[in-house]
Amino acid sequence: MRLYRSQIPRLAEDIIGTLALSGDIVVEVSLRPEAEQDIRAIMEEYLRQEHRVVQETREIMEQRQITYDQFGRIKGQVADSKGHPTGDDGIRWIVGQILENFMISKYIDEVFGEDRAMRRGIMGLFRKHLVEEADLDREVRSRLKNMRPGTNKWDIEYRRVMEDVRRKRGLI
Repeated sequence: MRLYRSQIPRLAEDIIGTLALSGDIVVEVSLRPEAEQDIRAIMEEYLRQEHRVVQETREIMEQRQITYDQFGRIKGQVADSKGHPTGDDGIRWIVGQILENFMISKYIDEVFGEDRAMRRGIMGLFRKHLVEEADLDREVRSRLKNMRPGTNKWDIEYRRVMEDVRRKRGLI
C-alpha cells in the first residue's frame, strides 16, 4: 500500500470522524479541523521522509549506474540505514504516531478506545483509502506488453505510463 498526498485530507477526516462517531475519542466539533490537521501533519512528515529516501536512492543508483529494476532493493537499504519504515511497516508507523498524538493533543478532549481496537480501525481506514502499488504496476505492465522489460526505452515508457495511471486515478 502506498500513501499519496492527495489522499491525506480525506483520510484524516475519516479517521477523526470514524473514531469520534464510535466513541473512541471525543473531539469538540469546532476543534475537528485542528485535530485533522495534526493527523495530516503526521502523514505529510512521513511522505517528506519517504521523498528524501527516494531522492537518495536515485542519487546512489545514478552514481553506481544501477538499473531501475534494482530500485526497490536499493531503496530498502537506504530506508533501513535511515530507520525509515516503508510499505506496510510505514503505515503501521503512521498509525502508531496518530495514536500517540491522540494522547497529547490539545484538540482531542478524551480518548476512550483501546489502543489495539483503534489501531485496527485506523488500519482498516488506511486499507480502504490506499492504493495497492501492485495493482498500478499490473495495469502499467499490461499497457507495455509489447516492450521488453529492462531496456532503457521500457524504463522511460514505464514511468510515463505510471504517471498517466496515477493521474487518472487522482493520485497526483
